[in-house]
Amino acid sequence: MNFIKWLLGVGIFFFVCLMTIFPIFISDTLPNTMIINGDISNYTKNGILTSKFIPNDKKNTLNNNFSKGKLEISFLGINIKNIDIFKVEKDEIYACGKTVGVALQSKGVVVIGQNPVITANGKVTNSNINVGDIICEIEGEYIECADNITKIINDEQYRGKELVAKYKRNGETSYTTINPVLDLESQTYKLGLWVRDDASGIGTMTYIKGDTLEFGALGHPISDIDTGAIMDVFDGQIYKCSVLSIAKGMRGKAGEMKGIFVQSQNVLGNVKKNTNFGIFGTVDRKLLDICKKVKIGGRNTAKAGKAKILCSLDGQNIEEFDIDIIKTSYKGKNSNKSLVFKVTDKNLIQRTGGIVQGMSGSPIIQNGRLIGAVTHVFLNDATKGFGIYLDLMLENS
Repeated sequence: MNFIKWLLGVGIFFFVCLMTIFPIFISDTLPNTMIINGDISNYTKNGILTSKFIPNDKKNTLNNNFSKGKLEISFLGINIKNIDIFKVEKDEIYACGKTVGVALQSKGVVVIGQNPVITANGKVTNSNINVGDIICEIEGEYIECADNITKIINDEQYRGKELVAKYKRNGETSYTTINPVLDLESQTYKLGLWVRDDASGIGTMTYIKGDTLEFGALGHPISDIDTGAIMDVFDGQIYKCSVLSIAKGMRGKAGEMKGIFVQSQNVLGNVKKNTNFGIFGTVDRKLLDICKKVKIGGRNTAKAGKAKILCSLDGQNIEEFDIDIIKTSYKGKNSNKSLVFKVTDKNLIQRTGGIVQGMSGSPIIQNGRLIGAVTHVFLNDATKGFGIYLDLMLENS
């Protein structure tokens, strides 16, 4: 009798462990996002571990006519994981690796500093607007450049009046009042703010879609150099770029590609979006000639092991270099630091020291699939870097 009680107790113990530990283990081993191509029914199964697909569009009852949805994973009828599903119509994409120049004009102007106005009553500043804020509108009029502000606040109907400004702070839109004051020397109204309305730099193009010519690059946002504010794109272009020199990375200091491009000349495409996951837009079809057609991958195909990155160290020729992916993470689905890799290619280490600024966006290819892009370098070890999964770039393009 005691043996039966003991056996029953052991059985209950193992059953409880199975119901608690196994679902946690399964959940941690499954990705948060998957890119699929083809029939969703290949991913829906019945049994102890079941999966059910739910399209984002609730009116859509045809499972294969969708672009996004979620796969509900259940264990013995209990939901343990929801996987975001992103469907692509084609399983191929063009991996690029070309270094390009990028120039953006922002929606609104970024406040980069305060400059008190000397008035008849002394120095005056506008305290309602902070460094890093993006001024979008004044009295309902769009702000596209710094000159727009000067024109509006000196307009006859607004001179010397308290005005309403629409601005963004940390991504949140708000309204406040501003009080332009008369500058004693110039006799014009000013806000006492330093602002910037554009940004430029160099980076690497990650991919191009062959049918639509849509591209993704960088894998991280273009931010204002002084404030770190992510710039909303009003207009933007990418240009042919020449790399003049490369400063090698070293412990505590990131290396850098030093390049040059001439705005208005050698335009390769237009930038439409600037996001946490990279910049996106459309390009000239001729760029496909220098790209490599590969299968689409992502977090559901990436794994620790050997891989390659594509980049152009001279701005012209795209080369392959060896890396080892040493860590992949399915968690943090909004991270542009989702995977960790180490440069093993002696040629690249000799020429650059490892990963340098300007290589952001370099495609990462593993087992014939484009799985992501280079985004950041370890400051304490230039041979190590972070990457973003391709599916995050595609979802947010």
